[in-house]
Amino acid sequence: MPTDTPEDYEEADPADAAEQRTELTPQEDDPLTSIDPAAVNEADAAEQTRVVPLDEDDYRS
Repeated sequence: MPTDTPEDYEEADPADAAEQRTELTPQEDDPLTSIDPAAVNEADAAEQTRVVPLDEDDYRS
């Protein structure tokens, strides 16, 4: 029965490897860098960039 050895695999593309290391669930709010303050209400934009943990809303059920 053949087994896979490290020599059987090519080195991963750096961009692909970096993408695979990113978290699936963000822990911090998104930055407000691409917001045009003249086009949107700043408070609304800040609220929309907030990251809410999945279990935070459980207590409201």
